[in-house]
Amino acid sequence: MNPLGRSGLSVSALSLGTMNFGADWHGVGAIDDKAASSLIDLALERGVNLIDTADIYGRGAAEEMLGRILKGRRKKVLLATKVLGQMDLDDPSTGGLSARWVKKALDASLKRLKTDHVDLYMPHGWDREVPLEETLKALESAVKAGKVRVPGCSNFSGEQLASARGRFAFDQVQYSLAARFPENDLVPVAERDGVSLVSWSPLAGGLLSGKYASAAASGRRTSADAFPYVEPQRGAALVKVLRAVAALEGSTCAQAALGWIMGKPFVASATLGARTTAQLSELLDAKPLSPRAAALLDRASELCSRP
Repeated sequence: MNPLGRSGLSVSALSLGTMNFGADWHGVGAIDDKAASSLIDLALERGVNLIDTADIYGRGAAEEMLGRILKGRRKKVLLATKVLGQMDLDDPSTGGLSARWVKKALDASLKRLKTDHVDLYMPHGWDREVPLEETLKALESAVKAGKVRVPGCSNFSGEQLASARGRFAFDQVQYSLAARFPENDLVPVAERDGVSLVSWSPLAGGLLSGKYASAAASGRRTSADAFPYVEPQRGAALVKVLRAVAALEGSTCAQAALGWIMGKPFVASATLGARTTAQLSELLDAKPLSPRAAALLDRASELCSRP
């Protein structure tokens, strides 16, 4: 378990993401209640205590499924969700970070999740239309009302995180061997302000599983709007080194990639996505790398990562 910033909460080094629960969000492939429940069963058995979702995943579908599956065992997990995305495509007012929408969206999330509070709540990104102070006050009101335990943020840059003046406990951002850009500006601010990072897409959309011959073969688009994007040639070079390091460590590529993240002191947890229990079991076997292996991947990834 790792401390989550200065919140007083401790989170498992690996957590479970639910972007594929009930909806084919960003082309990840949807899973049904039975498959999702088996993933949660396994995660809890293996010591995972943090489950991450968002209102925008399937526009409520993931939260609704999670609410059904967690019935009777809500107290066993730390539950995280997010706010920002437009929930009704025909109504621009159903998104953003205004105080009005944060309150309304949180209540809707709690209803879908069948709970009276969430443990972690976060803006899903920056809202240029709303002053951050308005959002922060709305989150503080939610904490006082007992609906949120710990506020954080997601996808905030170092400058944006600094503007919160230490009022967030964590920042959930894309971070992996193939995406080390948070180290440039975000990590120094986070370390200064006692804020933890939570990594999303720690396997770069599956590329770092090493199971694909190329980025294109993994089903990832190679255009600039791919999610998440890794330049194919650099990605292939990185995976080549990753395979060699995994062989040295006696692990799979995915385990080595996660082990590299687990060795970063500023990362509290890496959020995993999986479609089957076999996939999740492999990922949950990841352990921090040896110093030599971590150094090899540090050097290789410096040449291959890009924002």
